[in-house]
Amino acid sequence: MKKNKLLKFLKPNINISDDLAIVGSSKSILKKNFGKEIDTYQDVIRFNKSPVKNYEKFVGSKTTIRVVNNVVFEFYQSQDNSNQKDTGSINFLEKTKILTINFSKIIEEKKKKILINSNKYFFLEGKFFKFVCMFYFFYKLDIFRDLFMMLIKKKKFSVGFATILLCIISGIKPTLFGFDVSEDMSLRSHYWESPEVVKLSERHDLNMEHTIIKKFNFNNLIRIIS
Repeated sequence: MKKNKLLKFLKPNINISDDLAIVGSSKSILKKNFGKEIDTYQDVIRFNKSPVKNYEKFVGSKTTIRVVNNVVFEFYQSQDNSNQKDTGSINFLEKTKILTINFSKIIEEKKKKILINSNKYFFLEGKFFKFVCMFYFFYKLDIFRDLFMMLIKKKKFSVGFATILLCIISGIKPTLFGFDVSEDMSLRSHYWESPEVVKLSERHDLNMEHTIIKKFNFNNLIRIIS
């Protein structure tokens, strides 16, 4: 039975369905036509500027939530959102709920000016989010250890990884599309870009995130479709 559940650590409060598809950006998603299957989910989460147009048969056409990082949020706020024609920009975020993770002090100031009750913008609230995530998995010592190492190395969670964690802690078992956990991250590419366009960030440990995501899947906390 499908249920709506509160997604923790976010303000204002947001409830999403536990019938949830999370669509990643790996080029591997182009290997199969998952589009129709993805569109059957009640809620569909996508990240940053990942496009839908011209890729519908692979990634679907439905989006209910966009999870974005600081850079995308800042750029989005600076755009004229009345223009929906340019799908090469991020103006197409206008029709979705926008969840911002790892917001900066600049975004904190902008947030005060945004109508929080507009039911459009949602912000990760929690200085201690990483600590809570780590101790949530205290019963799984291998996952606890991996998260602890990321904390020690001062690695930030990617928006995709943070979203998966938010779902698990909120009692939601999401279905993941477009997450290639065996991908060689030195050759990382998005499904809409060539590999040389994608720049790896030293702020994240994507290989460790993949290791942990595989453990989530093994422990039946998520479902990976590939």
